[in-house]
Amino acid sequence: MKQTFNRRLVSLLLVLMMLLVGNAAVAENSAENWVPERNITVIVPFGAGDGLDLTSRALFEYCDFPVKTIIENVSGGSGTIGIQEAYSRPADGYTIAMLSVANALSQPLLNDTLTYTLESWKPLQVICSPIIATLACNSRMGLETPEDLKAFLESGEKFTVGVPSMNGFDYIAAVTMFMQMGIQDNVTWVTYEGAANLYQGYLAGEIDFAAFDDMFAAKYVDAGEDVNVLLTIDSERSPFFPELPCGAEWGIEGLEGNKCLWVAAVRADTPDEICAYLTEKINEGLLSEGYIEWSEINYHAPYTDLYTPDEIMDLLLVERDVYANVFRQAGLDVVA
Repeated sequence: MKQTFNRRLVSLLLVLMMLLVGNAAVAENSAENWVPERNITVIVPFGAGDGLDLTSRALFEYCDFPVKTIIENVSGGSGTIGIQEAYSRPADGYTIAMLSVANALSQPLLNDTLTYTLESWKPLQVICSPIIATLACNSRMGLETPEDLKAFLESGEKFTVGVPSMNGFDYIAAVTMFMQMGIQDNVTWVTYEGAANLYQGYLAGEIDFAAFDDMFAAKYVDAGEDVNVLLTIDSERSPFFPELPCGAEWGIEGLEGNKCLWVAAVRADTPDEICAYLTEKINEGLLSEGYIEWSEINYHAPYTDLYTPDEIMDLLLVERDVYANVFRQAGLDVVA
């Protein structure tokens, strides 16, 4: 009787163990093969029609998700209101945040009331070619070549530079270069509300120079407008202006962190299998024929060498150090 009871107990334990192992295997298998079952929301922290908004809409149209992707514009606070909204939602893969230099780098360095930092996010992918700043000269200055520009900047004369904002990458790129050249005290900065207003001020002769991103400038140059771009404010040349030198070719160091990245990201505590799935679908969208064609029409440089999430975070960390240094030099309090 006792032996029969022991055999039954052993058999019961074996069944329970098999059930537990089987359930664990199912759970593991379903985690590795995560697929969304409801709509995914992409939060763009700027208004409809903004460059990041248009690019996000175009990209996710070509991402082959089995559910709908809904673009939600939540603007305000230099992009921080939308990003805080995204961060308040569960880390379940159903909310993707679109990061830019303003909301991911500048504002977290200057505003200690935000609910997130750069480390709060896990990058999925950069959604277009990195954007590079350029320096355009007003025609009344009489500078026609990069050599003319270099001679002027080294002459010690005072000058004005227009920027779309004082926490955007165009400003950071320009001020970094002028600091490295030792001519920061010669500059008077003029801030405009966005690139379109900066362009109007540039045409009206309100400023000597304008810091435009290369995509924006290329559109106007190709349209035959009066935009006299003379320099790429970066460590490498712009694909839109390959004939122009970059600042590094003048011997200016420390320009590696000047690029603007638009990054699709999720909360850092999102499970790895979900991140891997989302990244795979976004990568497929980036390499799709439709998105590549859209990019060419809309002045995105060719972009096929995709980044890994770790590479993106490394780039952002380098850029954050550049921003922090610029803000400290300007006498601003930087959040530790």
